[in-house]
Amino acid sequence: MSRPWPRASQVVAALGRVLGRGGGRRSGAARGSASARGRGSARGRGRAPAGLTSRGMLLFLVLFVLAATAVYPLREYLAQQDRIDQLRAKQAALQAANQRLGRERARLHDPAYIDQLAKQEFQLVEPGEQPWLLTGTPPADPGAASAPRPAPKRPWYLRVWHRLTDWAT
Repeated sequence: MSRPWPRASQVVAALGRVLGRGGGRRSGAARGSASARGRGSARGRGRAPAGLTSRGMLLFLVLFVLAATAVYPLREYLAQQDRIDQLRAKQAALQAANQRLGRERARLHDPAYIDQLAKQEFQLVEPGEQPWLLTGTPPADPGAASAPRPAPKRPWYLRVWHRLTDWAT
């Protein structure tokens, strides 16, 4: 049969003994005398200021350790989620490219499209057609050359400088 888990009070008492604070169980007589002393002194002076007790310190230590151990896995989890999002975006882009290439492949099975590509890319002609190859630059349009071009805009610092210095002349 398996051993039952210890109670929280047993764990706290054991940790108190390990830390040297004497957190073990006291006998009934020791508890009675401590409570009698505590009551007598509490009447005369009032209540002692609330400070961090050994239980509070232990609770703080446990919570700090839990928080510190949770940081690294949480950071890794967030990094993995970011990587998953990047991979999903990449997968969507690859699927779109795959669909585009599939459409291009289907178009390449069409003989009319193949003829069009041969004429555009390789300057091939059908039997009986005359090929024409134009060389040189096209003639310039005379109307476009006569239009005056606007003066280039000066940089802002030159415009400011001229505004500041023009009043003196």
